[in-house]
This record gives sequence, structure tokens and C-alpha cells, in this order.
Amino acid sequence: SIHSSRHKSSQQSRTRREKDRESAMDAFLALLGDEIQDSSEETFTLFSQSHSTQDLGMLDPTAASVDITIGSRDFTITQSPGLLQSSREGGTTGAAVWRTSIFLAKWLDSTNNPLFAQGIIDASSTMMELGSGISGLTAGVLAPKIARVVATDQSYALKLLRQNIDSNQPTSRKKSAVPACQIDTLSLDWEQDDVPSFLSLHNLAIGVDILLASDCVYNYALIEPFVNVCAEICRIRKGTEHNGEQAERPTLCIIAQQLRQPDVFEQWLEGFMGRFRVWRVPDDSLGRDVDKGSGFCIHVGVLR
Repeated sequence: SIHSSRHKSSQQSRTRREKDRESAMDAFLALLGDEIQDSSEETFTLFSQSHSTQDLGMLDPTAASVDITIGSRDFTITQSPGLLQSSREGGTTGAAVWRTSIFLAKWLDSTNNPLFAQGIIDASSTMMELGSGISGLTAGVLAPKIARVVATDQSYALKLLRQNIDSNQPTSRKKSAVPACQIDTLSLDWEQDDVPSFLSLHNLAIGVDILLASDCVYNYALIEPFVNVCAEICRIRKGTEHNGEQAERPTLCIIAQQLRQPDVFEQWLEGFMGRFRVWRVPDDSLGRDVDKGSGFCIHVGVLR
């Protein structure tokens, strides 16, 4: 009977955790407002009120390094102008800092960021990023606040990405009791790699709390592989059940973009909405430091 009462209490505490998780998720989604129902309407809304741009959106692609301030921290990011000019098959767009990654990092760092304010992510969370490029800004901003950051891109970007993450780590004189965040930089090719194998190989078999991507959709060819890889990663959490209950909260997929071509954007959103329920982060949840209405947006997806 001692055994059965222990079992019962562990079940009860798990059920309580489930309920807390669910209510945090509900509160977070409620904060975002109405779910998007129509991709062409959302495209029209965004592109009619915002300054969409024809430029590619890199900060300064010819500079060997760029200085960026996020909140109270200064980052110096080494770039690779030579790699950017090279004719590498598969592209080299990740070899420079993109403005959207600064926009996303500022939002993640903002004081009342709803992900932290609503308890969606905390010190125990794992975040994975797709198409990280070389800046390491997202990793730099989140590492002090969560347990694990997994930054992914094609292998050509990883050496510089690791270098930028390491060189911009905040130095602490006193040894703090807080365990350091585990930061991994891993090669992931959306079209070639098998996602479940990749995840289990890197100790991510129970999925991730947050999947982030910044400016990963800038041409038609990328849309399908990108949406597929997002859905595959998020599906892991759909499948993990414990005694018939979902063991982990669903993965939140967060996509930041610069508004360039309405047709590409609409086709991405249509494909994404086919697999995910989708919301847009409203201006009043973007935080003070984020330039609102400046041609950037953040969408949040929950796998259907």
C-alpha cells in the first residue's frame, strides 16, 4: 500500500505539472490574440502596413566584423565576407549577420518577453535553432537563462558560429552556483538529414521546448524543406506519452522574418498553416527595444 500511495502521489504531481504547463501555454497563446485563419489576409495586413524591403537584409556583408548591442550587452561578431562571395553549392547566406537575427535577439532579451513571463521557458528549457548562421546572437542571449541551446546550420557556418558564441560569452569573476548552459553547434541539412536520428544522436529524443528560426525563408525552394523539418522536430513532442498522458508540453515553433516578397511569404505561411496552428506576436508583446512596424514580424506555431 505504501508503494501504491507513492505511485498515486507521483501521478498526482505529474498531473498537476501537466495542468500548470497547459494553463501557461493557454495564457501565452491568449496573449498573442486571434489565431491566423487566412494566409492571404495575414500577408495583405503585414505588407500593407509595414515597410517591406527589396534588400536582402544583411547588416553589413562586407565587414570583417560588426558590433551589436542587445540590451545591456555588446557583441562583436566576426563575419566571413570571402565565404559570402564564394560560389559554394547550397549557398553561403549564413556567413554574415542578418538584421532579423538582431530583431529576434532583442525580443528574446526584452524584460517582459512573454515566453519567460508566462513560464513557457525557464532555467530548465532546451531551445533549438534552425539556420543559425554565424552570429550566435540567439545562443548568446538565451544561454544565461536556459539549460541547453542547440544551434544548427550547414557545416560551412559552424566554425565561425562556435567562435562567435565562445568569444561573446559573458565573463563572470565569481564562480556562480548556476550550472552553465550547454551550447551545441551542430550540422543539420533540412533536405539530407534524417531528423529523428539526428535528435536521438544528440540526446534530444524527447524533443525541445522551443524551435527558433530567423529569416530562413527567402526563396520558394526553401519553403517545403523548411516547413517539413519544423514539423518533424515538433512531432517528437506529439508522440511522447507517459501513461496515456502527454509527458511534455508541445514544442513552440517561433519564426522571425523580414518582410521582403509577399508571394514567397504567403506561400510559406500557407504551407506552415497546413501543419501548424499559427499566431503572430502583436506589437505590444515585442518589448521596448524592438523596432515595431519596421518590416519584421514573429509568428508562433503549434503543430496540429
